[in-house]
Amino acid sequence: MATILLLTGVLAGVLVWIANRDEVTTPAVARLPHTDGAELFAPPSVIETLDLERFHAAQRACEGPCVTAFGAPLGRADGVESRSNCVSTCVRLESSFVDPDTGQLQIARTAGERPERLEYAGLTYQCVEYARRWWIQTLGLTFGDVPTAADILALTEGRRLSDQAVIPLGRSLNGSARRAPRRGDLLIYAADPSDPEWRAGHVAVVVETDLEQGWVALAEQNYDNRPWSDPEHYARRIRLWRVGERYTLLDIAPDQTENPDGGRIAGWIYPRP
Repeated sequence: MATILLLTGVLAGVLVWIANRDEVTTPAVARLPHTDGAELFAPPSVIETLDLERFHAAQRACEGPCVTAFGAPLGRADGVESRSNCVSTCVRLESSFVDPDTGQLQIARTAGERPERLEYAGLTYQCVEYARRWWIQTLGLTFGDVPTAADILALTEGRRLSDQAVIPLGRSLNGSARRAPRRGDLLIYAADPSDPEWRAGHVAVVVETDLEQGWVALAEQNYDNRPWSDPEHYARRIRLWRVGERYTLLDIAPDQTENPDGGRIAGWIYPRP
């Protein structure tokens, strides 16, 4: 019991610890306010049970072999550094805290530890941690805990650091969105419970969009844990299509026609004016 309580404290709401439950779901994002494209498409947000067996498997994955060493720098966008998580299925019981002004990271390795004057970023070197850290350092915004990366699409508000004001968030649904992704948007991949690599989905930051050439550039952590394509600007680029007045993103590089290891993009989320 003490072990379970310790794990629950460290995860701090980022992972859901549920015993003897088969399924937990949240309302479809189309029912939320400020949803662009809701009239055509409504992907649900799913919180999957994380049992002890899967959790221990996630810890064992951290033992390697790693794609790149855990914590190794992979690249940076707007001064926000991305680091390796070893492999995408690795989960360590550590939390990152960041100084909004300097970007300095501090890692908390025990339950309940929270450094003063630093902002919580997330589980160390996970994709959510980088997305939250980029918002903190670049936009002066943060968002609350989520069970998985896929659940970010269901968030309705964030928080401005300067005055702690609540900031409403909007979302665009991939394939039915009239609003193209823009710099600073968080791109959300859907969860796939049948695939260990995509069980929690994924989140990346849009750092550049080219509507004419049809691509967006992404900054991220724990996608493939390889050094970025452009280490000073972005991790990779993916395809953007416009059909009529609707926008669709595919997890395929602009010069490729397929990505067997890619994921399904559910949409993108952003602060509203």
